[in-house]
Amino acid sequence: MTDQNFDGEKAFEGLEQYAIVANRRQQWDTLLWQMPTMALTGEAFLFTISLGGSTSQTGRIVSSVLALVVAIASLHSLSAHRLSELTDSRWLHDHELKSGASEVHGVSWRERRMEVVKAQLQSTNLTDRLVARTYKFRSIEVWFWTMVLIALTATTVLVLAAAWPALLAY
Repeated sequence: MTDQNFDGEKAFEGLEQYAIVANRRQQWDTLLWQMPTMALTGEAFLFTISLGGSTSQTGRIVSSVLALVVAIASLHSLSAHRLSELTDSRWLHDHELKSGASEVHGVSWRERRMEVVKAQLQSTNLTDRLVARTYKFRSIEVWFWTMVLIALTATTVLVLAAAWPALLAY
């Protein structure tokens, strides 16, 4: 085998690895954003039970405990998926830098996004301007704190159901 063949094989291996990690990063990203939607659906069901006028005290307690468990598990999953996605994104960005390829992950992507945000803020379309203003709130932070709020709400309903059930009766 010549050195030239070895370099070609090494380059191909690097491309294969990049494709594998890029695909895995996309899977983490998909899981990251599917999970809050599914959790929110489950939480709505559980809160409907725990706050329902005809639900027994035991039913309220059980559904509140389940709502709390689902919220905590969702926070854990959200965090784990995000960390995995960030790890793969960093690896992809480092690979792009080492190989001299165009940077499509990491800080350069964020800078391109901010250019779009700045342009949208100058748009004559009100919707474009309002959507662009959401850049101040990262989606991961919004969903994380939403799940914390749901966990706190589940805890509150649990305490009320156990200690002051009359407050939940209609």
